Amino acid sequence: MATIKDIAERAHVSPATVSRVLNYDKNLSVNESTRQRIFRIAEELHYKKTKKRINNKAKSIAVIFWSDNSQEIKDLYYYSIRKGIEDEAATLGYHVNLFYNSNPLDKLDENIGIIVIGFNQYKESYLKQIYSLTKPIVFIDADTLSENYPCIVSDFHTSVREVINHFLQHGQKDIGMLAGDLNDDFDKNNLIDFRFQDYKKYMSELGLFDFDKVLVGKFTPESGYAVLKKYLTTDKPLPQGLVIANDAMAIGALKALREAKIDVPHDISIISFNDTTTAEFANPSLSSVHVDTHEMGRLGMNMLNNIINDSFKDVYKITLKTKLILRESSQN
Repeated sequence: MATIKDIAERAHVSPATVSRVLNYDKNLSVNESTRQRIFRIAEELHYKKTKKRINNKAKSIAVIFWSDNSQEIKDLYYYSIRKGIEDEAATLGYHVNLFYNSNPLDKLDENIGIIVIGFNQYKESYLKQIYSLTKPIVFIDADTLSENYPCIVSDFHTSVREVINHFLQHGQKDIGMLAGDLNDDFDKNNLIDFRFQDYKKYMSELGLFDFDKVLVGKFTPESGYAVLKKYLTTDKPLPQGLVIANDAMAIGALKALREAKIDVPHDISIISFNDTTTAEFANPSLSSVHVDTHEMGRLGMNMLNNIINDSFKDVYKITLKTKLILRESSQN
């Protein structure tokens, strides 16, 4: 099992620096390049944090994931949300209990509040189990305001249009999408990926939507690779631009294109979402929509604390702004 010392040796920094970076120490003065390098090496070495001893007297809240632990490590988007929750929870005096998709919910009632990451990824019966406990609940990365639950989201509606407009500004009207869904028997018209719904709506408004240019993976590098590999065996031409639902799938797609000797961005431009640490160090580096996932987690914990303490009784939503970061994978 990899240690902080192993990461420090490869990153050419002290173990103390690695520890503070991985724990999102806001008082640490370190440049962004070093920070990104530490996260990348931690991913490569499959580093896992050692659980600290718990103060049994601490108030406990539950954090529910639709994924398992291995998928969280592969996609730092969710890891960073969790870190934001845990950091703010520690500040507010809470202990966090994690519930992955393989964990039973029988001990969920022992917590005084619940944070759920995602929404459409869960079966209705699973959500009903959570609702039945009548605990304060906050959703992160899902717009549940119409369901009468408070939530934290990022402004993907605007960013999807921004990505498509960027392609159009460079003369790329043939724009496809590699969307995400967790099911093998997905309905291509109603994917769980809300980015796809925005893409379909805007491309249809422009008169440019082509169902044949919609590919579907499972949010992992392996699926991104397999889906692009399969598409390249068909006679269908590549789109000029490809919107990819997350960086993890984009990494796999880049590998498939590289093996086929397809030049990115000259033969096809790629823009993905989340701007995790892997985006900058991909080959070529990925243009990606930046999402402040750590802040999403922190705000979600604050929102839950407000509900628990009756500081704010109304149901409300917080939307964080996103930013398109342009790198080598797109024509800029």
